[in-house]
Parts: sequence; structure tokens; C-alpha cells
Amino acid sequence: MNKMRDTIGQMGRRCHFFLRGFILIVTGLLIYARTFSFDFVFDDHLFIVLNPFIKNFNNIHLMWHAFPRTRLVGMYSFALNYYFSQLHPQGYHIFNFIVHLLGVGLVWALAGLLFKITKWLPSEDRLNQELPFVIAMLYLVHPCQTQAVTYISQRFESMAAVFYLGTIYSYLCARLSTNRTKKGFLFAFAGLLTVLGILTKEVVVTVPLMILAMERILFPQKDNKKLYMVLGLGGVALYLLFTRLVHADLGVFLKTTPSESHDGDVLTPLRYFLTQMRVFLTFLRLLVLPIHQNLDYDYPASTGLFSPPLTLLGLGVIGGIILIIVKLRRRIPLIAFGLAWVLITFSINLAPRANVIFEHKLYLISFGFFLSLAVALGIWVKDRRILTGILLCMIAVLATATYQRNKVWANEILLWEDSIKNSPHKARVNASLGRVYGSSGQYDKAIDYLSRAIAISPDNITYENRGIIYSLQGLSDKALEDLSKSIAMDPNYFSVYVKRSGVYQIQHNYGAALADLQRAIQLGPYFSDAYIERGMIWMQTGKLQEALKDFQQALNIDPFNYDVLLRQGAVYYSLGRYDLALEDFTKAQALEPASGQAAQYRSYCLTKMNGR
Repeated sequence: MNKMRDTIGQMGRRCHFFLRGFILIVTGLLIYARTFSFDFVFDDHLFIVLNPFIKNFNNIHLMWHAFPRTRLVGMYSFALNYYFSQLHPQGYHIFNFIVHLLGVGLVWALAGLLFKITKWLPSEDRLNQELPFVIAMLYLVHPCQTQAVTYISQRFESMAAVFYLGTIYSYLCARLSTNRTKKGFLFAFAGLLTVLGILTKEVVVTVPLMILAMERILFPQKDNKKLYMVLGLGGVALYLLFTRLVHADLGVFLKTTPSESHDGDVLTPLRYFLTQMRVFLTFLRLLVLPIHQNLDYDYPASTGLFSPPLTLLGLGVIGGIILIIVKLRRRIPLIAFGLAWVLITFSINLAPRANVIFEHKLYLISFGFFLSLAVALGIWVKDRRILTGILLCMIAVLATATYQRNKVWANEILLWEDSIKNSPHKARVNASLGRVYGSSGQYDKAIDYLSRAIAISPDNITYENRGIIYSLQGLSDKALEDLSKSIAMDPNYFSVYVKRSGVYQIQHNYGAALADLQRAIQLGPYFSDAYIERGMIWMQTGKLQEALKDFQQALNIDPFNYDVLLRQGAVYYSLGRYDLALEDFTKAQALEPASGQAAQYRSYCLTKMNGR
């Protein structure tokens, strides 16, 4: 009889688990499914659309030198997406959503294990099962997660969080295991996840510090000197790996750099540190009250503890949190560990960089906040019905806010129009809005915003984009003036030479166009644009063999380029090589079945071949 009750109980718990998992997946889909059809935005163009290294597995090894090595795993995931989806955003968005679900699942599992370790409540208390699920739900639906989920390029953050959470969960499982083989395997797996994480984003370098905090807070009764020694050695090894990957050392904390978060600011190490005290307050505010979200904050640097006064307040709040951790680590270790998680995962932001704030950094930080919040509510709200009502309302409000926030990510115009409301005087925001207006054919608006950006803080990219718009308006002289200014500001940026060659082609100045394209190829030999443009000039001037060589080189870089396949097929057709032309047109039709152009060209080839 007892065995039957145990069996029924196990089945009930298993069904309960699957039901909760189903709720998480359905809730996630309700919030994020509409984003699967959204466009590429902002840095997606740099990392995906214009990135030649993800477009051919023969070139993928070059990413080791072309991009920061602490981004390689994320870059390889883009290559995998491109192999299956080419430049159709849906596959990339689905991948991001799956990564988010993995992160949510790990949050659920880790929170459950933490509740089990601390024995905060009697084992029969339902809060032991309910609160970990609630923490996972909060992690799933919070609006601040959108920048790491809906914004394709920030899968770096969500993937790194998955590796981070997986490392901590594996370590804890190994710590609790009594089986030596299983313990060794789990420790090794945690090490592997750490290495994968450090190849995805820098935040994973804080793992040893997190494990040390876990040991001091969750296992305070055990004095493990050997373990601390191993953690110390592991931390040193991870630090050495990190510095080798990024070619930097502690000197990074002494660098001075122009701010990309507020035009005209120069970030000294002290100014950067003081600014991060305010950033910490902004992050807390966003976690508590996620309003006025912004892709690109206009965030002036702090120049002293009282300039502005929130700087001192931020420092005081961090100090207060440290005191709370010390005071609560014995009595309420879950709150103490949650707050320690917040501080440790935030600490990587103290390494100076040009951008002082981005919301996607909250993706990993938020777990500690939700853990502390859920436990605090569980302690302070004694009536379980009231507690349930509070938590359900929070989840519903946050889920609705996330659904609404996702709307701005639908395309770049909506995204940058939202940002311009919050950062109207920032050059990068004005320049980005001008660029996307230009892409949509709204040339007057584009020139207006690009000119505003140049007035605030001129740079070569903005001059390049304004030059492109002038060219599209038929103002060749103005276009050449801006593109030449862009080249003068950065003579080693290959893209602008390709754009200027296009203006020279309009003026039929093929000599100057070819000179620019040759320079572009020298600077960026693994990018296809210059080969394509030069191939088109050879076609126009009747040099079909030269055109064929350039198109073949472009396809070596990007084998799934529909337009190049059509052009190469046209060259083969002109040369009477109808079999090779048919092959290219067939490949192009497979890439774009909805386009009738490739099908029409195929029919021409078949007619010629059958008429022989």
C-alpha cells in the first residue's frame, strides 16, 4: 500500500513538473513568438548581414583573428544559423528564444537546488516547490530581458548566461554528490562550460568569485582549505586564459577612452568607476520599475562623488548591500547569496569600456535579484493567498510590459524612433535613425538626422551614410564630398571605397571606380562587395572573363548570395556556357523560390540547350 502511494506520489510530481515546464514554454511563446518575424537591427548588420566569415565554413577559422575571442562561440552560432537560414531572420530569432528557454530552465533548476541546500523551509512546505518556479517565471517575462533575446546580436549575453548558470548548477551538483565518479564528471563539465562561457562573453570570468561566495554563504560550517586553494588556482588559470584571449591585463583598468554613451565625455578610470555607481542604481530601477527602456542611453559620466549626487548614493547602496550580505548570510542565506550574485555579476562592468550602460547586462544579474525578491516576499507575506496574488500580478504585469516592449524591435525605424525620444541629442542615435530612414527611401528625413549627428559629433560612418543618401538623390558632387571626408577620417575602412566607386560609376569614371575597388579589396579581401562591384564594371565594359573571376571570388566568400549567382549565370550565358548558367540559376531559384527572375533565366538556358 505504501509502495503504491509512493508510486502515485512520484507520478504526480512528474506530471506537476511537466505541467510547469509546459506553462513556461507557452508563456514564452505568447510573449516572444511574434518576434520571430522581426528584422535584423543595429549590430546584426555587422555580425551577420555584412559578416563574410559566417557565410562559408571554409573561412570560419578567420573569425579567430577578425573578432574578439571572447565572442567566438556566439559567432560560430551565427555561422550555423546562416548555413540553415542564410539571411532570413526567423531562424536566428528562434535560436535566441531557445537559448532563453534554456536559461529559464537552468534558473528553475538552480533555484530549486539552492532551496534544497539551505533548507530554508520544511521540506513539506509548498513554497519549496513554488518559489523556484516563480523565479523562473520572473526571469522569463521581465522586459529587461528583451535586449538579450529579441535583439539577435545580444545572444552573446544570453548564451554566456546559460554557460554561467550551467557552470554553477553543475558545480553545486558535484558538491552534493557522494559518488566520486559522478562528482569528477560534474566538476569537469563545470570546467568545460566555464571555458565555453569565456569564449562567449567576459562576464564568465567572475565564476571563481561566485563559487567562493557560494562556499562562504551556503556551506559556512565547512572549512575547506583545499577547495579554496583549488578555487584560487582555477581563478588564476581563468584570468590567464581571459587575458590571453583579449590580449589585455590589469592595465585595462588604467586606460582612458572617449565615451560612446555621451558625446564629448572622456572616461578616465576614476570617472568610469564613479559612473558605474549610477549605472548600478539605474539597473536596480529597471529591475523594479522597467519603464523608459532605451537601446542606446545618453549617459553622462560622473566627475565626482557629488557630480551628480546619485554617484555617492550608488556607492552607498552597494556598501549597504555588502553589509546586508554579511548580516544575513547565516540567518537567510538565500537572500544573501542572491544579493552576492547581483554584485558579482555586475562587477565585470567595472572594467572600463567605451559604453557605460546597456540593458542586456541585466540578463544574468537579474537571477540574483529575483532570488532575493522571491525569498523576501515569502518571509514577509505570511498569508499564502496574498503572496500568490502578489506574485501572479507581478508576472502578469511584467509579461504584458515585455510584450509591449518587443514591439519596438520589429524593425529599425521603430527601434531608433523609440531611442530618439530618450536620447534626442546623441550623435549615434541620430545617425542610426538617419541611416534607416535612408534605407526606407525617406531621403529628406535621412539627410536631416545624419546632418544633426555630424553637427553633434562627426565620424566617418555618418559621412559615409550621408554620402550614400546624396548619391541616391542624384547629388553626385555632394556624395563624393562626404565619401571623401569619410575616407580622410579613416583611410583603412574598406566599405567607403566601395560606396565611392559606385558614385564614380554613375559618372562613368570607371578608372577611378576600379582604383577604389582595388583599394577596398586590399583592405578587406574577405568581403564580397568590392568583387561584386568590380565584376559588374567588367560586365558593362565587356570583359566577361574578368567579371567571371570576380563573381567566383564573391561566391567563394558567400556561396548563398542570390544576386551574385544570377550575375555569374548571366556571364556564363553570354559566354555560351548554358550548362553552367543553368546550374547557377537553379541554385538561385532554390534560394529565392518566390522570385520569378531565376526561373525565367532557367527557361532561357533550357531553350538554348534544347535548341542545339
